Amino acid sequence: MKKKILFLLEAFDKGGIEKVTLDIVNGLDPEKYDITVQTFWYGGHCQSQVMDHIKVIPFFFKRHIKGINRLIEFLPPKWLYRLFVRGKYDVEIAASDGGAAKVISGSPNKTSRKICWVHMDVVERGSRMKEFLQASSARQIYERFDTIACVSTQCLDKFRQKFGDFPDIRTVHNPLPDEDIRKKATEYTVARSAPVEFATVGRLAVEKGFDRLIEASRRLRDEGHTFRIHIVGDGVKKDQLTQQICQSKLEDTVILHGYAANPYPYITAADWYLCTSLDEAYPLSVGESLILGTPVMGTDCSGVREWLGDDEYGMVLANSTDGIYRGMRAALEMSERDHLAWQRKAANKAGQIRFDAQMASWCRDMLETSQH
Repeated sequence: MKKKILFLLEAFDKGGIEKVTLDIVNGLDPEKYDITVQTFWYGGHCQSQVMDHIKVIPFFFKRHIKGINRLIEFLPPKWLYRLFVRGKYDVEIAASDGGAAKVISGSPNKTSRKICWVHMDVVERGSRMKEFLQASSARQIYERFDTIACVSTQCLDKFRQKFGDFPDIRTVHNPLPDEDIRKKATEYTVARSAPVEFATVGRLAVEKGFDRLIEASRRLRDEGHTFRIHIVGDGVKKDQLTQQICQSKLEDTVILHGYAANPYPYITAADWYLCTSLDEAYPLSVGESLILGTPVMGTDCSGVREWLGDDEYGMVLANSTDGIYRGMRAALEMSERDHLAWQRKAANKAGQIRFDAQMASWCRDMLETSQH
């Protein structure tokens, strides 16, 4: 019989958690697993790309309803589970440390394996729901899970720092569909217009550090450097970043392209990929850039060294505006020979990234390990 798997997340729209969930559910063997994705509300970009054999169901709501998060915060876990989860599953995965974790923690199914899948630095960006603000109340939820699966070693360390240790807390890296990424990178061409081009992809949110990137760019422009930065993404900080670009007179240097379902041609066309985040868990865009052979420079936050090592596969920057400035200046003043050396480092790492092998490891750790 097929093993029945439930993934519970807020929505199946745009975003890192949604994208990796899409890649994984589409990559799971349909002969082996019966897969359901359940969301707090219905619809979204990733839902439109899910394979036909995968069930996607909402709680009750066809769209986001104001107050749903308050409802989830107010009701106890067992009530939430009884209200919202339909069916019986062999593995129940909460794809966040917030509402999804609270709901799955209320599961009365004694035979299911319950997994909290942690995608963030919980010290910096943990859930703001009241139960998760204090370690004592959060532990009451987390202790109901069989496994706490963190997407990077640093993510795991931060989880322990905030909430303490657990009998089964482990690092499980998210897989990347390398062949699909390379294929999508050829779907269209991005024109170059500067001697050195940078690209970065992500939500226009404070934690991505794009304001620091713009300030570093202003300093470099004022020093006489010529370059262009492509920022691919959308979000709540769009107006603020647009204003900062205009005030700095960087309209021809820093380009906000908005959201792109396929950002990979921008990465392929760039000389460098930039990760300027204040905090991350396991930044998949860094791995995607390495797969495409684009050298990476990333601020020293969770997950970056797991991709880049100590400058072994890419350039690790101090996590500050000055660190970003210094990294970009090094790239702008770099010889072609040195740039080729960084490309070779990216290619060396890319050779280690294979979706089939990563999926086999992910399934072994998340779906096949017996309960503790």
